Amino acid sequence: MSTPDQLTTLVTAFEHWRSNRNGRQVPTPNALREQAVALLKHYSSSKITSALRISGGQIKQWQNSLSSPENTPEFVQLPISAPPAQTPFNVELRFAQGDAMSLSGVVDPSIIISLIGALKS
Repeated sequence: MSTPDQLTTLVTAFEHWRSNRNGRQVPTPNALREQAVALLKHYSSSKITSALRISGGQIKQWQNSLSSPENTPEFVQLPISAPPAQTPFNVELRFAQGDAMSLSGVVDPSIIISLIGALKS
């Protein structure tokens, strides 16, 4: 499929998704994000954002979140320590990209601090 056809097809896919989603807060599906990022090889970000009616910040965020796996660490090394007696807890984190993470049990605060630092980087 030629590049102009890909852009036109993606515009149609975005319009279809927007007309069928349940509310404005529904995150853009990963498949649409991946296709938009892939078009950066052929078009400027302003051309893509204009055609898809998305912000420049969105395409940058998608590009960063879809970076190649060899550049993204699979694991975050957390400190190992024997925590004092604490109450178990459950935490569920939901990220803007649609990913989720759950933590439960007794965890030392230094582990949570390390995890937050890793998420910010």
